[in-house]
Amino acid sequence: MEKNFYIPNRQKLLFMAEELHKQGFGNLTVIPSLAPSGIHWRCSFTDENQKNDVISSNWITDQENQDLKKEIKKTIQELADLFIKENFEFITCCKGRNEEYTKWYSGMLKQIKEHELPYAFGDYEMQKGFWRTTSGNEIKTLNPDRSDIHNR
Repeated sequence: MEKNFYIPNRQKLLFMAEELHKQGFGNLTVIPSLAPSGIHWRCSFTDENQKNDVISSNWITDQENQDLKKEIKKTIQELADLFIKENFEFITCCKGRNEEYTKWYSGMLKQIKEHELPYAFGDYEMQKGFWRTTSGNEIKTLNPDRSDIHNR
């Protein structure tokens, strides 16, 4: 049976965001979601002011060369360096520190399991106070009283 690397490769995208935070791009916000079918996971990166964004799930798909049966061999650091190079104008808008968010984000990553992806919303649902995961788990958001998708 061939292994599918869809979820592991997308988890690399999430860990790459953490690496970008560590490199001084603390105003980068991650917005994961589900497609209407619930089959595909989507993720966008946006700046703190929500004026600039990149559909990062499309970017990671490009790294796979459309072959979900191949693991992306680049390290998290290599992916972060490539993302900066290919999205320099966007990532420059994310410079700065947001210790509260980056600490929460790192804690969120520690809660997801090996074959699990978080999502803030789907086209037909939006929860307040937590993100769900593809395994049905819940992760508390940074500000549970807010209902916006960033939960910041």
